[in-house]
Amino acid sequence: MSVQERFIHYIYEHALCQSHERILLAVSGGKDSVLMTHLFAEAGYTIGIAHCNFRLRGEASDADEALTSDLARALEVPFYSTGFDTETYARQQGISIQMAARELRYAWFETIRSSQGYDYIAVAQHRNDHVETIMLNLVRGTGLAGLKGIKPKRDRIIRPLLFLNAEEIATYVAEHGLAYRDDASNFSTKYARNKIRIEVIPRLKELNPELERTMAKNMERFADAYSVVETYVAELRKDLFTERRPGEWHIPISGLAGLHPLPFLLYELFRPYGFTEAVISDIAGSMPGTPGKRFSSPSHMLYVDRHEWVVKPIEVPQNEVATIAYPGDGARWHEYHFESGLSTDMAVNRSTHVVQLDAAHVVFPIRIRAWEEGDVFRPLGMGGRKKLSDFFVSLKVPAYQKHFIPVVINGDGNILWVAPYRMDDRYKITDKTKKVVTLACSY
Repeated sequence: MSVQERFIHYIYEHALCQSHERILLAVSGGKDSVLMTHLFAEAGYTIGIAHCNFRLRGEASDADEALTSDLARALEVPFYSTGFDTETYARQQGISIQMAARELRYAWFETIRSSQGYDYIAVAQHRNDHVETIMLNLVRGTGLAGLKGIKPKRDRIIRPLLFLNAEEIATYVAEHGLAYRDDASNFSTKYARNKIRIEVIPRLKELNPELERTMAKNMERFADAYSVVETYVAELRKDLFTERRPGEWHIPISGLAGLHPLPFLLYELFRPYGFTEAVISDIAGSMPGTPGKRFSSPSHMLYVDRHEWVVKPIEVPQNEVATIAYPGDGARWHEYHFESGLSTDMAVNRSTHVVQLDAAHVVFPIRIRAWEEGDVFRPLGMGGRKKLSDFFVSLKVPAYQKHFIPVVINGDGNILWVAPYRMDDRYKITDKTKKVVTLACSY
């Protein structure tokens, strides 16, 4: 069976797309995506070519774009291209260059797909990518789910070359004289995936020359095994999880305590809510848990109560502002409750959730809001100014969590208190203080 016949068979076997549907091809200019383009064109599909210039390799990146543009012109199909300042995006998001490029390209591909009326986005990942992904997941510890490898189809993304390995692709491209460009970064071992491809897999192939084929079979078995696990876990979740309010789940601790193996099943039960294996390990190790303790993921919070756990989505309280109009008033912001008072009592309250401010410098109404870019205050005891973002870093506050820390703002616009961590030094009680404004924060 020819490569073209195997290509068509693979598409139909995995129901990737129908012959009448329009396919947007993600084409980098490398041999994999160039081959994929020719296979789709020969099969008679209606296609368009999309290319991302990540501006990471200067003239080489521009040459990649020129080649893909020429390919689209030769095939007389639509061509879409865009450029990204990938390094700046990676720095702003605090992620790797590779992750930044992935986020940027998939978001843009989907924009083009939906706006131009394509049914699917085709990506030229092949069997070797499949194996590399498994190796990476094993090293990083993604659990059983990570051993399934790359799915041929996920939502609007299809991967029609997973039946081919890199050697087959190279042979086909050479025999048919297809023009392509190599990305020099693919040969650098500073990237984890490249290191596995260049250094690890060749050693493994010394033990098993048919490594890609063997791993493909293994991944099928892993996928089948995981489907059994998913079915069992889904039944457990249906029995144990009760939704009291939309998105808020209550789970009895007594029901969880009997699970075995506990860490594995807890991880699978709570994985849809974004909890990492490390966090789940902490949760399992603390069972039944201390009431009031909280665990967080980027999207959810898990609260430990006396007899149950509660999981609910994190709602970023941006633009939410609470106001304390006068001394003696209270206010609620997100999950925090604030109380205020005014007195002449100078006795020091050492509670970590209470601050005492010199009333002479406090201006009502006081506002409570989330952190904003550019916020600056003078942490008690430091005297000097500090960006609130740097203050959070010094406390090792996770990036997503800083939006949930209440910032108490004086009527003159200055920060009074980053609750419950630190008040501003300018409002502390001194020997000249005559009246004290007390603010208490609880949740």
